[in-house]
Amino acid sequence: MHRVVSWLLALFALATIATGYALSRGWLPQAYYTVSLVHRTFEVFFIGLFIIHATLTLKYYGINWSKALRGIREGKAKQINFFRVVQRISSWFIIGFAFLVILAGLNGLESFAIGSQGIIPFAWHRFFDFFLIIAIVVHVAIGTRFAMMRRRMRKDLANGIVIGLTLSLVFVGFGLNITRVGNGNGQQNDNGTPDPSESTLSEVTIDGIVYRFNSTIVETVRPDIFLPGSFSMFDVLVHVAQDDDVNLEYHFNSSMNTHVIDSLNGHEHWWYRAHYSGGWMEDNVYRMDHYIYKEGTTLVIYKENPNRIRRIYSTYVEEVIRNQGNDGQIIIPTVTIQSRTQDLTFYSVNVTPHNLRNETLQDSVITGIDVIMSLGDQGKLTYDIQWYESIGTADIVRNYYIVRINGDRAAGTCGFVYDSGNRDYFGFKGNHIHLPSDVRVLNSPEYMRWFWICL
Repeated sequence: MHRVVSWLLALFALATIATGYALSRGWLPQAYYTVSLVHRTFEVFFIGLFIIHATLTLKYYGINWSKALRGIREGKAKQINFFRVVQRISSWFIIGFAFLVILAGLNGLESFAIGSQGIIPFAWHRFFDFFLIIAIVVHVAIGTRFAMMRRRMRKDLANGIVIGLTLSLVFVGFGLNITRVGNGNGQQNDNGTPDPSESTLSEVTIDGIVYRFNSTIVETVRPDIFLPGSFSMFDVLVHVAQDDDVNLEYHFNSSMNTHVIDSLNGHEHWWYRAHYSGGWMEDNVYRMDHYIYKEGTTLVIYKENPNRIRRIYSTYVEEVIRNQGNDGQIIIPTVTIQSRTQDLTFYSVNVTPHNLRNETLQDSVITGIDVIMSLGDQGKLTYDIQWYESIGTADIVRNYYIVRINGDRAAGTCGFVYDSGNRDYFGFKGNHIHLPSDVRVLNSPEYMRWFWICL
């Protein structure tokens, strides 16, 4: 039974780790919440098997430390005794690191997150899991070596397999935990001019070709939205086209309130994907000249199906018509808020500007966070906002977030997220992107939805 539990534990540990990294690295963005549920399920099995394995090991498979150490010193069954000692030491490391990882991971459970109020940070879950992986790799590798010994596999072959497997898994662990740091930190020379050194250059990928640019000198083509020094993803493309061998033709379409790419290097039908520090590529239908660029951004411009682009553009036209029909006011037909204790729906919500990001955006520009603030002004709810410099693996955030609506307050990995736009692109079809609400410039969306998640 002990061996069966051991191998089941190894499999569920691998599955738990794999789904965890799938979440933190955004490998399956369209199935993010499904993967989160699967990850939590694997965690339950891992914890149960871990307890059973530890209990059986301590009760029936104790180690005679003095005998094992003496055998190593005197050369009696030296290899076996050495493996036993290392395996037992690794087991204690596993217990310690697993306890810390599991404890911090409980922040994904509402009751624990709300009860602990951040005393045990979720950051422990991501920090200690690397050490847990190393300990598990060593422990499993030695267990595999013992299994090979029982099958009388040739010693040099067995050692080669175990060493190769161990090193491969350790290198994978290191690779997964290397912090990805964005470019474009905006350093300057002594005379105050932008420093075009390698450390200040950012990148944009256009049709598979990487172009580098200095983000400190990009100017915006939307001065009606952005203050000097702030700019959009579209502005990056315009800037690169001015300085590099990129032939860009574009125009502003007032019926959609956005710039349209007519051709790029002689080809039509272009779209983009982008994400900030700690994020991942996701489908989006947001206006490119509204999507603010910031340090650590990854931006890819690619050829898209013309029918998809036409459908996206048609929703822009609908928004402009809706806005004009409301005399230039942003009135959202439906705003919903779904959380732990509430399921609210508001109709015809008149949104007014609060200029929360007046160091970045022009006054009177309305953003997603203004929707909640406007509902607060109207006495329909209460809320709290909080500034974050970083969140989890996202080293560069620098945004305000809604952390409380009425009686529900964010805690641990539980909190409010949102999406907004045309219902044809509801949720992960294109509206739900990791663009903080305080910089998501609104035109006149068909809906806005705030909902509660625990990651």
